[in-house]
Amino acid sequence: MSYISAEDILPKELIEMIQQYVSGKSIYIPCKEKKVWGSQTKTKQYYVIRNKEIYTKYKKGISVKTLADEYYLSEKSIRRILRERNRLIIMKEYRYITLAEEPILKDAAASWFHSKWGVSKEAYLECMNAYLNKETEYGWYLCLDGEKIVAGLGVIENDFHDRKDLTPNVCAVYTEEEYRRKGIAGNLLNMAVTDMKNKGITPVYLVTDHTGFYERHGWEFLCMVQGDGEPEMTRMYIHR
Repeated sequence: MSYISAEDILPKELIEMIQQYVSGKSIYIPCKEKKVWGSQTKTKQYYVIRNKEIYTKYKKGISVKTLADEYYLSEKSIRRILRERNRLIIMKEYRYITLAEEPILKDAAASWFHSKWGVSKEAYLECMNAYLNKETEYGWYLCLDGEKIVAGLGVIENDFHDRKDLTPNVCAVYTEEEYRRKGIAGNLLNMAVTDMKNKGITPVYLVTDHTGFYERHGWEFLCMVQGDGEPEMTRMYIHR
């Protein structure tokens, strides 16, 4: 980076104004239009091609350790590349939608959630209608394989626990068994959290008995809460 004397390019009045804030120091003035990283080089293209190669070789049976040695990367970096490639492939393979995008699925979605959690179909329809009628910003999110619902979750005011101040709550997180371990639930969680943040709603909470899963997707354990009618307390998580 080269340095230019302010006296060579700036009017005296402007220099005197700048000296009110800083004097006798080097300052950096950023470009008027910041360039996107890699936009004028082939760096981004190189990494895209490299990561595709790594994923393809891994699928052909080459071990993480061998790939790390071949590409001069740590095994942790190789695993991160594999996870990201897998996530991108899954996002292309399945459709992720909000119920507002395809409200015709409302009845099928309510029946699907009812079959998984035992909560009445009418209760789900009430929440979904409020969302579709714009009475609430809290949405419902689905993953489709073709026209089949294979995973979903919703956002509601309170997921049946005593901490009414911790709101809103992600609820009814479920993925069909044969579609698990594909990153689908994580994608839906990220989709819901992003949607809420875009609407100015943050943080978001959820209750669960699981440990380990939600932490991998940016959630933090917050406290124990008492579920309505439940003998044992359950874990409350927060996404900030």
